[in-house]
Amino acid sequence: MVLYGHHLDTIEMRKARFIIVFVFLFQASRLVAQKSSDTIVLAQVSEAIAYAKKHNIDKEIQSLQNDRSKSEYRLSKSYLLPNISGNFNAQNNLKLATTPIPGELVGQPGTLVNVQFGQDYNYNAGVTVTQTVLDWQNSMKSRTAKVGTQITQVQSELFDERLTEQIALYYYTSLIAQKALDISTKDLALADSILILTQEKFQNGLVDKSIWNQASINLNNIQQNLLSNRILWEQSLNQLKNLLGIPTGVALELHEAQSSFEHAFSATNELSMDKNIHLLALQSEQARLDIKQQRALYYPKLTLNAYFGQQQFQNDFTFSLDGNAWSDYSYVGLNVSVPIFTGFANHQKIKIAKIEKRIVDKSLEQEKRESILRDDLLLKEHSINLDALTSAHNNYLLYEDNVSLAHQKLQQGIISLETYFKVFEDYLKSENNYLNALSNLYSSYSTILSRKNDNNL
Repeated sequence: MVLYGHHLDTIEMRKARFIIVFVFLFQASRLVAQKSSDTIVLAQVSEAIAYAKKHNIDKEIQSLQNDRSKSEYRLSKSYLLPNISGNFNAQNNLKLATTPIPGELVGQPGTLVNVQFGQDYNYNAGVTVTQTVLDWQNSMKSRTAKVGTQITQVQSELFDERLTEQIALYYYTSLIAQKALDISTKDLALADSILILTQEKFQNGLVDKSIWNQASINLNNIQQNLLSNRILWEQSLNQLKNLLGIPTGVALELHEAQSSFEHAFSATNELSMDKNIHLLALQSEQARLDIKQQRALYYPKLTLNAYFGQQQFQNDFTFSLDGNAWSDYSYVGLNVSVPIFTGFANHQKIKIAKIEKRIVDKSLEQEKRESILRDDLLLKEHSINLDALTSAHNNYLLYEDNVSLAHQKLQQGIISLETYFKVFEDYLKSENNYLNALSNLYSSYSTILSRKNDNNL
């Protein structure tokens, strides 16, 4: 019996060393992170959201896309301004064109005489101005591009909403995981003390091995919970750092007060309009303009052309800057282009555009209906989760008190270890229910936080 008891002591010593090493590594890793790098401290979720909007990489990309959309709209309006270009042209007429003229002009009546007009070398210098007077297609393109800038802006707002939701979710998940770590650490110390007590009773022959096994199982389960909570904490903190745009070598700490954390989930019935509805409404307007743009393919296009320049002609390869060597040459032209037949391509383009418009309108109609249902369900779930958390938290405190009382009774010999294990098992279940209820509540609250009318958090 003594030898077997010595074996048990060895096992418990290993477990104790494992716990000590685990706690030491956990604390050491935090100290190293604090000493070897800078640390960013956030005291509330609004600070995390504000930080992300300044440093999140995807947010910066979204901002650049907004700038690109505005530039594309300004580009689409360029057709309203004239195109002006300066040009200089030098031409060597290797063979002048031959033109037959009546012989009467050159003293040879009754015949046709082939003559060549012009000189071998021609020089032209001037300015060409082209102005679109009427172009319905480019006009529709510009109006469509303007709606495109509005769509990009709504997409940016929708991105901010989703970023806020993700930041809040991982922020509160980190806090919940930290809370779970604190509770598990306290449970671990309690389970370890019970295991030592059980081992003493087992060595003295007061309990059988199954009781000792149950105490070991309880300790192992809590150790697993501790490790799982540590993984969850590391993962949520890592995801939060990624969303915040924090470099790898910089540590992140959340120092939100416990009272603020526990009471941050006040219910609200004020949700901003679902931005997906606004987005689809703009896409519907864009589809309507696209139909007009395709119809504009049938409309005439009116362009004004003007050229203001001078010419110089030489019989040999010479070039003079003398003003007398140049002669004025200018013209103004009006061009009207009307499509007559395009192989029914324009007709099909209009047909496709109308179908796209109907698709977007149906999607908008469906989104409006689903949005109302989603918002209603979100608020109801949040209210239910709030009630569920209140009950779960009250039960957790009661079971925690029961464990404390049962531990005292066990030490006084009033109850058996089997009775204590049953109370402790119920306590662990209530603890798990409480943490799950807390997680469910903050999941719905993160979505509500992103949909608040005052979203400048």
